[in-house]
Amino acid sequence: MYQLPQMYFRGLAVDQLPDDADYSGGILETMRCHNKGLPLWSFHRARLERSGVLDEACLGEIEQSTLKLTAGCRWPEAIARLRVGSVRGQQCWDLVLRPLIETAEGQVGTSLFPCSTSLPIGSNSNQGCKTLLRNRYNAAKAELPVGQFLDGLMLDSAGRVIETLRCNILARFGGKWMTPSLHRCGVHGVMRQWLSSHIHWQEEDMELSELCEADELALCNSVRGVLPVVEVIGYKNWPVGVETRKLQKLILDKLW
Repeated sequence: MYQLPQMYFRGLAVDQLPDDADYSGGILETMRCHNKGLPLWSFHRARLERSGVLDEACLGEIEQSTLKLTAGCRWPEAIARLRVGSVRGQQCWDLVLRPLIETAEGQVGTSLFPCSTSLPIGSNSNQGCKTLLRNRYNAAKAELPVGQFLDGLMLDSAGRVIETLRCNILARFGGKWMTPSLHRCGVHGVMRQWLSSHIHWQEEDMELSELCEADELALCNSVRGVLPVVEVIGYKNWPVGVETRKLQKLILDKLW
């Protein structure tokens, strides 16, 4: 089986790509490629369009090429990393496909480490796009203790819970799903949006102490689906929740 990633620059196969730091105003879409398709492409496309960094012609080129290239993916399950932005003054995009390695995290759950690095509160309406400016996320990642199945819990500069380093957050309170409000900052995740068309959840501001009062805690993203949270380190532990398992089954039944 091939293990080297497949790399493309504006649709052409290459052996090397620019670094993230070479992109100016770059945005990032991380997607799951399932059986040579992108089940959540329409949501990723909508977020690219909402970013405002590419025109309709460029978006059309990206869509046509990306769907064609993923149809030639070497692996049944893969991670597709799409970058769009400007390199040395020229608008460009690239795509990397690499095999998705399944872990036990979805079964045994993950632990959240509350990071001291916080997210700034934006002065404008938050579009929720994922940018290549990862300085704060990288600083928060450096805070994580050694261990497996860990993620960093990110708060904003006012102490409100926002997201983790790689996922959105779902919290179950008294039979209802809640998720932190993202209108000030944070990434509007594609899986979070997809779930909203299948389950009801309510967006609310919440402090860390309030989050830890949840009956169940889960994470979601477009690559891993839904992951149980079994611990906020230093605060609380949970068993894997029944309702979290139902969300995982929903994704297996409907998406992959």
